[in-house]
Amino acid sequence: MLRLALHDSLIYGLASILSRGLAIFLLPIYTRVMSPADYGVYDLLVTLVALANLVVALEVSQGLARYWSDNHEGAARVRFASTALWFTAGMYLFVCGFALLFAEPFTMLLTGDAVYVNAFRLGMAFIALNGLYYLVLNQFRWELRSREFAVISLGYALLTLGFALLFCLVLELGLEGVLLAQIAATLLCLLVALWRLRSSFRPAFDAEALQKMLVFSLPLVPSGIAIFTSLYINRFALIQYTSVEEVGIYGLATRIAGLITLLILGVQAALTPLVYQHANEPETPGQIARLFSWFGALALLGCLGLGLLAGELVQVFATADYASAAPLVFILAPAMLLSQMYVFAPGIGIRKKTLYQLGVTLLAAAVSVLANWLLVPTFGMPGAAWATLLSSTVFLWGWFWVSQRLYPVPYAWRQLALGLLAFFACVVAGRVIEALIQPALLALVAKAAVLLVLALMLVGLRLVSVTELQTGYRILCNRFRRS
Repeated sequence: MLRLALHDSLIYGLASILSRGLAIFLLPIYTRVMSPADYGVYDLLVTLVALANLVVALEVSQGLARYWSDNHEGAARVRFASTALWFTAGMYLFVCGFALLFAEPFTMLLTGDAVYVNAFRLGMAFIALNGLYYLVLNQFRWELRSREFAVISLGYALLTLGFALLFCLVLELGLEGVLLAQIAATLLCLLVALWRLRSSFRPAFDAEALQKMLVFSLPLVPSGIAIFTSLYINRFALIQYTSVEEVGIYGLATRIAGLITLLILGVQAALTPLVYQHANEPETPGQIARLFSWFGALALLGCLGLGLLAGELVQVFATADYASAAPLVFILAPAMLLSQMYVFAPGIGIRKKTLYQLGVTLLAAAVSVLANWLLVPTFGMPGAAWATLLSSTVFLWGWFWVSQRLYPVPYAWRQLALGLLAFFACVVAGRVIEALIQPALLALVAKAAVLLVLALMLVGLRLVSVTELQTGYRILCNRFRRS
């Protein structure tokens, strides 16, 4: 399993890096064609997209993933996949159609300004198409077709960039152009994915299959709402206590901090289906633990590097109006990564104990609501960032605590804790460099030295060894030669 996880993680990871790398070129376009207020509205609509992916289709995609691995007959798999597709399409048609009927009052409720009603309508269309695309694209994961997943993901990024250039720079449509670009790219990639998966989906619907999938996935719905609350309640707190402009600046900070999730997207996409298939093999827990140690070392380096370079990244990808986003990245990068690292604690999914997941996510949501209520009125955007970090930390701790009782994994907690202490020391050094060292080029050299020191310390702690790096490199090279 470890070899296949490395191979698929590299494919998913490279696809994610290329896709996000292309998407990052959109930030200079977006921040120049949209004011911070327009960007704030865009961020609120993207927030609704995240909510819709979690709740509209009742997380049936997760039920499909679980029962796809349990069934080995082609006809049964097609029945489950087709049922999930048509159920998802029906739910999005109902929910987004209802929202379009009452577009004006919903726009006022969301943004406080009726001028954004057309953007809201486009946002609803994007939500519906994105929900279908999300389910269909994940089908490549369940079928372990990592290369096709990667190609379509990259195609989506290229098309989004191309349409953004057309609608935003050529036609100068502003916020509405941004949404039209994403609608066009999503529609084209959805059609291509459906064509490639034509043997997996049929015009068929099985109520019994739907019931089985929903029994697994329904407890994930309130859990999904809780996750959404943990990660996105800050937007609504900011618009309540500050302004839509600060929502836009905070949204840019989350986009830059979100680059850190490139580290886990490949692992997340590859590891979940592999763990489900190999969960009963005795060596699997140890392999998960080792992958977690490797990832922990990479995550600490990534968070430090992104935080140190946040100021330079904001200068490159945005105008001076967004400068206050930079200090938030140091807080938001680890917060966003912590919220995704549950993939290394698979006990809840393996044992199908999704009610435990609900408890963990409700706890994290409660912490997020309380922390935003206490911190945002006084501290504004930094308060929202710290509330997010606190909530993500509670979420990950609770998830690992439950998972260890369902499916024990021998994590290297001592080395990870020492690595975290080394990270904090390097963060302090980095902040001192930013405050005291000039000119900028000399500061960059000093920051690079801090990164190198942390890397050497992590190797010294044996979170990752030189021998393992060499072995992993050989495994991946041999795998690609055979492919």
